[in-house]
Amino acid sequence: MNMRVLSVLGAAGVVAASSLPAAAVPTAVTEVLPGETLTGVESHTLPTPPVHPARFTLPIDVAIVKDDTLADTPITDKYGIGSDIKVWAEDIRKCLYAKLKLVRMVGDKMVPFVINGDEGLIKMKGDKAICSIY
Repeated sequence: MNMRVLSVLGAAGVVAASSLPAAAVPTAVTEVLPGETLTGVESHTLPTPPVHPARFTLPIDVAIVKDDTLADTPITDKYGIGSDIKVWAEDIRKCLYAKLKLVRMVGDKMVPFVINGDEGLIKMKGDKAICSIY
């Protein structure tokens, strides 16, 4: 083999080795409503590896869960002012790393939309994002 063929094979090997394995691709799971299926499947995982963006054409309307019953400051309300700062800070830290609670809109129905097994804690109250840790 000449050097040109070896360099092409080496470059192809580097690209193949550096690509993400199928397990590392983020996934989302959503419930399939009875009116949406012909086969009776109850849930669907998106995207199904290998990911080919040109083939991913499902129209999905995803929204953040809205809950107007949440308190504006649920963590501070639970512990009160002057409480144990370490416990309060731990709950604040959980909320800082929390994800949005998402739903898929199907007509007037809201179907849970879970990404990487995390349902999320952050909901919307009006125009404010509130962590619904409790």
